[in-house]
Amino acid sequence: MEFIIWLIGTVLGHTWRISVNDPFSTDPFNDRSAGRIYCFWHSRLLALTYIFRNTGKTAVVSKSKDGRMAAGAARRWGHAIIFGSSSRGGSSAMRESVRLLERKQCLVITPDGPRGPREKVKAGVAQIAIATGAPVVPVDFSVNRCWRLESWDRFIIPKPFARITVTLGEPLPPPAMADDEQTEQFRTTIETRLRSDDTLAL
Repeated sequence: MEFIIWLIGTVLGHTWRISVNDPFSTDPFNDRSAGRIYCFWHSRLLALTYIFRNTGKTAVVSKSKDGRMAAGAARRWGHAIIFGSSSRGGSSAMRESVRLLERKQCLVITPDGPRGPREKVKAGVAQIAIATGAPVVPVDFSVNRCWRLESWDRFIIPKPFARITVTLGEPLPPPAMADDEQTEQFRTTIETRLRSDDTLAL
């Protein structure tokens, strides 16, 4: 199944007309020593995993059956994988994520995955950012033609020859030191920014 996901994404992706809006010069195609956390909603996973293929990103992926299939496709597009989520393997995934960011590599997190609630940021991304000092970069895209699945996240599959504009938001620096209240405030900031940067046009 992972091969089918990869094949469908690759065939579709070759037809997409992609542009990138990068007002803060994030340059996600050339950032292997930047030590950033890229965040986007779970529903955007297919298109953005394809678009940022072979750029040296490491994705945090659920240990579930669906997560393992997504991981198999992501690996074929050149992404490394850390397995874990808020429900399974979270502490080990956090440790691996911290070590990766301390080496100035870049991490990708879908903060409402693996099972929602839809477009609700979980605390893990804020905790990892605060532990490492890594900035969080919100990412979204607009698309003129797509399918939306009847899944919990209303998963998006851009149609053949769709026009996709990827937007990278302003990097959000975490507080240097944070108690539970400040961590929650930062989590809320990430969620608010992701929602305000929600550019999806359907």
